[in-house]
Amino acid sequence: MEVELKLLLSPADNEALMRHPLIATHASGPARKQLTTAHYFDTPDLHFLHHGAGLRVRKVGDEWIQTMKAGGSVQSGLHSRNEWECPVDRAWPRLGRLRKLIGDDEQWLEMLALPDLKERLEPLFVVEVERHTWDLDIEGNRIELVLDHGHIERHGRKVDVNEIELELKDGEPAALYAFALELHQRIPLRLSNISKAERGYLLCRQTGTAPYRAQALSLDADATVGEALKTILDNCLQHIQRNEDAVIHGDDPETLHQMRVGLRRLRSALKLFDTVAPCPDPLAADIAWLGTELGAARDADVLLMSTLPRIQSNPGGKHGLMELQTLALAAARSYRKVAAQALLSPRYTQLLLSMGVWMQHLATDVPDSPLPKFAHSTMQRLHKQLIKRANRMDDADAASIHRTRIAAKRGRYALEFFHSLYRRKGSRQYLKTLAAIQSELGQHNDLIIADRLLQEMAEQHPDAADSIGYARGYLQALQSQKPVDLDAIRDTLHQLKLPH
Repeated sequence: MEVELKLLLSPADNEALMRHPLIATHASGPARKQLTTAHYFDTPDLHFLHHGAGLRVRKVGDEWIQTMKAGGSVQSGLHSRNEWECPVDRAWPRLGRLRKLIGDDEQWLEMLALPDLKERLEPLFVVEVERHTWDLDIEGNRIELVLDHGHIERHGRKVDVNEIELELKDGEPAALYAFALELHQRIPLRLSNISKAERGYLLCRQTGTAPYRAQALSLDADATVGEALKTILDNCLQHIQRNEDAVIHGDDPETLHQMRVGLRRLRSALKLFDTVAPCPDPLAADIAWLGTELGAARDADVLLMSTLPRIQSNPGGKHGLMELQTLALAAARSYRKVAAQALLSPRYTQLLLSMGVWMQHLATDVPDSPLPKFAHSTMQRLHKQLIKRANRMDDADAASIHRTRIAAKRGRYALEFFHSLYRRKGSRQYLKTLAAIQSELGQHNDLIIADRLLQEMAEQHPDAADSIGYARGYLQALQSQKPVDLDAIRDTLHQLKLPH
């Protein structure tokens, strides 16, 4: 099993990395320099990709090396994958040798048993890099540090490559994060959850990045609380990081929304387990900072995409609503740029690396208590808190309604985390009810946020005061004419039973 941490850096920082005192301190000798050319193979219908595998033949010096990487996982930039490697006599895969390496692993043998696989293989893309390699020994942890600089090419289209790989040869994964954090103090780095092979496949498919939604969790009832927390946090971080590139380089509001949902799930998970694994204060502060940056951009998107379209056109208005839509679009784009810059900032990398260090110790540092008992007591506490807050809701107190919405959201996220421990029918109904309440109270909250944003817009654009004033009045009237039925929500919650 290969375990490595991938990080991106600017080509302008390559010289600084090679002269970094940390490398001089821990390296066994000078860097080994190589020019490598790797050809990646698959079938026209991408058989290997669909099975979570990658097949390449790489030339190192005068030798061809065949490698297949498959399965495993990627969390917080830490790649853990099966790897089979052997020399071959040509720049083309030898599937027979690969089968011998795999041995009796039925999953991957079955993948290679596809009829006519050998005949259908074709080269898809080429990775050419200049590679510098150092062997490091850090307090007994043996780490291979690689700097790759080059490109990926398919049919004349190229994507630049400039990245660091920290591969753990022997020791603890936490050492990879700790070393990366030290490098990051002098050289700006970014964690990468995508391999060169995946970047090459993106060239083949030539498609944009789709929004990545939360994946269902399945916790083992025999797992410890610490093991469950690490699994849950891994799931939340994947939800966040899989939307990174789309938020930075794209403009789809749903990718930003999904990244923010992932962050909210992460914060909810940390709060759920706070009594047994309190999040370090500096890490909690960085997570709160990211929530603020993403939240402002998401609020602007909701105003533009959901709230303003609810306003009917004002024929008698001095400026009409078209001008307001234009201002809202400009604001949304501006907030989006700020969010993208936050993800490109050293603070975001610091957050992810610090989270990685902390998480590596959770399974052993958290008390070895039964997960089902913890989940049951947690859900009981959240349910009681939700009822208590619902009972205190008041039409005249927007904050009380907001607190109930947050309580419903936390209860929903918690049961989504623990749902594999509960009976399906009861948990499904409970989740459905909380989602409906969260949605209804969320629309109420959207109107309140919209009014605040419109006030700010009026201060910044006094010439549009008529349009903004009309929009604020319309939304306030809409809220008055169709208020949230708080009594109905309370009745629903009082009748709602926790699943078994």
